Amino acid sequence: MFRTTYSILLALILPAACTTVAADLPPGEHVGESIPSRPIHAFAELDASPTDFFEQTLLVQARVTAVCQSMGCWMQVEDEGHTAMVRWEAGCGGKYAFPEEAVGRAVLIQGSFYPKVMSDADVEHLQAEAGGGVKFEKEGYEFNASAIVILDR
Repeated sequence: MFRTTYSILLALILPAACTTVAADLPPGEHVGESIPSRPIHAFAELDASPTDFFEQTLLVQARVTAVCQSMGCWMQVEDEGHTAMVRWEAGCGGKYAFPEEAVGRAVLIQGSFYPKVMSDADVEHLQAEAGGGVKFEKEGYEFNASAIVILDR
């Protein structure tokens, strides 16, 4: 009986422990995979010398300016006039979505950072999903996110 109860408790507790945020990070709403402790970079810092940060798993802070209104599969972030797209590494329709209420909030993004060129059709598609009023650049940068933390106000 004890082993069965213990096994059930472990089965319930272990998944929650695997999707936690490191204790030394600012508090907020966590979405996505686990976030281990690592330095937090401002997005403007990455944009100042982007090639120094390519092909690394980073933790980056920025402010959310737009979120996909259809499925929550992308968000646009800004820091000191620098903008970038953020998409889930699992793609659109995966197990995570960016919450619409994140717009205007500070966010930590765990993921990789790389240059991105979009077609005119991609830009039009994003503008339609944003619900209007959002400007998307054809050339810029994108994050491939595995987790985010929408920081408490």
